[in-house]
Formats: sequence, structure tokens, C-alpha cells
Amino acid sequence: MSRKFIAAVLAISTTLATFSAAPARAASEEDIAKILGAAATIFILGKAIENSRNRDNDAKKKRTTVHHNKPVIHHYRPIPKVEPRHTRPHQGRLAAIPQRCVRRITGGNVRRVAMGPCLNRHYSSAKPLPRACRMTVATQRGERRAYALPCLRQRGYTIARN
Repeated sequence: MSRKFIAAVLAISTTLATFSAAPARAASEEDIAKILGAAATIFILGKAIENSRNRDNDAKKKRTTVHHNKPVIHHYRPIPKVEPRHTRPHQGRLAAIPQRCVRRITGGNVRRVAMGPCLNRHYSSAKPLPRACRMTVATQRGERRAYALPCLRQRGYTIARN
């Protein structure tokens, strides 16, 4: 139920209670003043309750704490997130991928890949290759891991010119 409805019901019930307590008679100026006073009191109490609820809601939205005698307002913002290491841009130059590990493939969106087993043998920095570039290709010896060259180039890797 809304606050305004409850306040109206309370005002009406209080007004009716004052009428039923006295025997029926003509209303004098004194009775009218009592009714208006009661209605004003109920209105003031309703406004006070409404203001206190609004302050409670505002306090939930903004929390203030005292830090070194200065109020600090904490706004609800998203918490900063740490980027995983493999998504940050690399500092400096990366070692070039050996030309002997590059193969052409057919089918799919990528035409050239660096083969994973060859990189493990001939590329000393095989571990930090990005996972986003990893894919599986079919060879004569079964499925093997490979890395898409366009993806590696976007992340700063180069191919050796040997």
C-alpha cells in the first residue's frame, strides 16, 4: 500500500473517532477548531514519516564515511577489473616466428597458420602465444594445434624472413 493511502485512512479514522465519541449535536467553532487541529497534526506526522523514508533511501544510495575529518562519498561504480596478461599489449619487440613453421591451409577463414609442434621445437617463446589465436587443423597425421597468422600479427608478432 502506498504511504499516501495509509495517511488518508489514518486521517479519516481519527476524524470519525472524534465524531463518534460525542453525542450528536451541532458543530460549534470550538469543535471545528479541534477537527482542523487533529487534521493538521496528522498531516504533519505523515510528512515527517515520508521525509524520514526518503532520507533512508538516499542514505542507501550514497554512503558517507568520515576519513581524517573529511566526509568521503562512495558512489556505486563498477569495480575496476584487472586485464589478464595475455590481452595486454606486449612491451618491446617479440621474437619473430620461424618461417619454417608457417603452413598454408584450405577451408575456413584463415589461409596461413603457424604449426604448434614446430613452434614448440624451433620457437623459444612458444608459451606466451595468445590463446585467442589458437585453432585446430587437420594434417596427414591427425589433428594438430596451430596459430592463425593474422591474429598473431594483430598482437604484435612477426615472421622471420629466413
